[in-house]
Amino acid sequence: MFASKIELQPTVSRNRVNLLLLVFSLLWISACGGTTASPTPAATESPTEAPTIPAKDVEVEPPTAEPAADSAGDQEAELIHVNFGVNAEFEPFVFKNEQGAIVGFDIALLDALSQAGNFEFTYTDLPFDELLPKVESGELDAAISAITVTPERAQRVSFTDIYFRSGQAPVSYFNPGQGLAVRTDEATIMGKDSLVAGVKVGVKTDTTGAAFVADETAAEAVPFPESNDALNALSEGTVDAVVVDIPVIVRFIEKNPNAGIRISGGPLTDEEYAIAVNPARTDILERLNSALAKIRESGLYDQLFEKWFGSP
Repeated sequence: MFASKIELQPTVSRNRVNLLLLVFSLLWISACGGTTASPTPAATESPTEAPTIPAKDVEVEPPTAEPAADSAGDQEAELIHVNFGVNAEFEPFVFKNEQGAIVGFDIALLDALSQAGNFEFTYTDLPFDELLPKVESGELDAAISAITVTPERAQRVSFTDIYFRSGQAPVSYFNPGQGLAVRTDEATIMGKDSLVAGVKVGVKTDTTGAAFVADETAAEAVPFPESNDALNALSEGTVDAVVVDIPVIVRFIEKNPNAGIRISGGPLTDEEYAIAVNPARTDILERLNSALAKIRESGLYDQLFEKWFGSP
């Protein structure tokens, strides 16, 4: 019996060994299966999917960035500087107030145009007869001071669209034509036909009024550097009459009620005011015309007009 027990031990041992081998095999297989299954974190693909949300956002951004690039390019062309010439002796269009600041309808108009046209400007106060020559030569980019458009002037400079034109009322701000000013006690000078030889008529140098007296009448044209100088001379009796823009005469009478001056008859001419621009600066011309159209459409022009001249 002892011998048989000894024979059984190897069998039992082998069985145990086989059993252990089987267990280890199963464990090994399951372990291998676990590593191959670990790719189940195919969910790891989700992190690549998650960025797809921002990725879509990134795709949307370029379109918004493109206009920004375009507008930046536009801004380079948008802002320009314009050097204007003015004649600050032309109230109520351009004049110096009591503080010495240059003000008036034309200056207020420039402020509005600069905002609507996105340009900045400076201006230089000059005698009226220097404005157009300096614009023509390019020393000035442009000029504004109730400058009347004429065919002769249009051959020398470019003009913007009209910003002030003749109206219906003959004795008011609303008619920029040339008017005839006389003393209140004057009974013989009543219009163009009264401007005969021997009559001294004060005019502002290099204006349409000066040209009118010289070309259309037989009267003697007496030049003055400024309109107010001519009107003061009329009040003092140095000249018999004055031919200058009607709005200027009206303003002078308002501010000097004791000057003894009145307007005789209706407008001698029909005139339109525009901004003079150097012919080479088409960019400025286009900018001003565009801005003028904008402020007319917005109603700002009418507000400025009423502020400086009142309602028609």
